Amino acid sequence: MEIREYKYREIDNQEIIDTIGAKVKKAGIGIEFDTYFDQVYGMVDSKDILKLAKILKDDKDLSFKYIRSITGSDFEDHFEIVYSLFSFENNWPVNIKVNLGHEKPKVDSIVSVYRGANWFEREIWEMLGIDIKGHPGLKPLLLVGDEDFHPLLKSFELKWEDRKYKPTEKFE
Repeated sequence: MEIREYKYREIDNQEIIDTIGAKVKKAGIGIEFDTYFDQVYGMVDSKDILKLAKILKDDKDLSFKYIRSITGSDFEDHFEIVYSLFSFENNWPVNIKVNLGHEKPKVDSIVSVYRGANWFEREIWEMLGIDIKGHPGLKPLLLVGDEDFHPLLKSFELKWEDRKYKPTEKFE
């Protein structure tokens, strides 16, 4: 990685929206933008997230090389996944949202684009039960491994019961 001189660049949300919007429109991806607390949010369909991630990272004008986080939330009528990305080249933050229904929620993995997405996606799979298609190794990250529940679901009910500890084969 080459070291370059860094020059601070003021964040212009409209420039972020216009630049990303033009690039993804050419690729045939539908995206709706909004700003909230001076942060740019783009809403896309779950089938487009992998294609969008490749564009955001590989396009030289965008250069979103860093994934800050991926979070998942369970709302009463849907799940929401938020991908938080950053472009050091442009000093641009952006958040991409994907909404999923409660019936068999699934989304494509972006680990092939952002290696740092691995543990974030594993946590979402484990805690919310969202199927991450194409993930290279969905295995328990935070729970022991023999659970048949997802603790961050709104429908999760805490049950007090005696359980015998069953160790997993291998922890990372």
